[in-house]
Amino acid sequence: MSLLDNVKNLFGFTPAQPVKAEPALEQTTETSKPVSKGLPPAGQQRDRLLRFVIDKLRPYQNEPETAPTALNLCICCVTNEEEDVYKVALWDSQPGKFRSELVRQLADNYIQLPANWRFAYTFYSDALPDCTYRDGNLGLLIPDRTRPDTSPLLARLVTVKGQLEQDAYSLDPAQKTSYCIGRGHSTQTASGRVRTNDIVLLNDDDPGFNAERGAGNGAVSRAHATIRYDAARRQYSLLADPGGLPASGNKTKIFHPDGTMDRADIPGMGYPLQHGDQIELGGEVLILFEVI
Repeated sequence: MSLLDNVKNLFGFTPAQPVKAEPALEQTTETSKPVSKGLPPAGQQRDRLLRFVIDKLRPYQNEPETAPTALNLCICCVTNEEEDVYKVALWDSQPGKFRSELVRQLADNYIQLPANWRFAYTFYSDALPDCTYRDGNLGLLIPDRTRPDTSPLLARLVTVKGQLEQDAYSLDPAQKTSYCIGRGHSTQTASGRVRTNDIVLLNDDDPGFNAERGAGNGAVSRAHATIRYDAARRQYSLLADPGGLPASGNKTKIFHPDGTMDRADIPGMGYPLQHGDQIELGGEVLILFEVI
């Protein structure tokens, strides 16, 4: 140590200590997660479908006399996944629900379609057919009312209350124009003729009968009612057969979607059916009528 250093130490002067450099902090850049670019949720697609149909039907606002009698919604889907989303949007597993929602929203926009108007939808994988209206991958087919529609009107019956042999029955005029409704598969009428029922309510001794579901089946006659189809008018009607009339101590009613009700109590008279009607048999069994 030099003389100068000794003097500095004597008077308390110490050499400055070297500053230890702090290690540089690594800069971390937070990368944002990629945003999913998948298909829109089914609810968004449902709103889009409803808006599309309503917008194209605006010319019929306050014009119920000229409103379409049928609508066919056409959807072009590139993938099966896309088609599945649209099926959820259309409530494919709940027949009639999308049509009912469409009726409600059309009414909010002063558009009223005929009571028995038909609604259908079809998926296409390549391209849309010639449509009345188009918007992107959506198309809407509206039949020309100047040409008479002679195609048969398809319908179905769905169990609401009671136990039928099938939960749903299809009505196809190309196959039959008259459908007998009653308890059991067959019965002998007063004239001696054997009647075979097409719409069967189970007897308590039939295979598959459930005592809880079929508790009210016994109130239904073996020859209760008949549904007939008029091809010229493209109209289904309900007739109460002898077993379903008050004279036999029974009753048959039709509850309409607008809250009104018809009693089918006149022999041989046909009571027109419209989409959404509920047929009551014997005061215990309810069957929903739907146009498809």
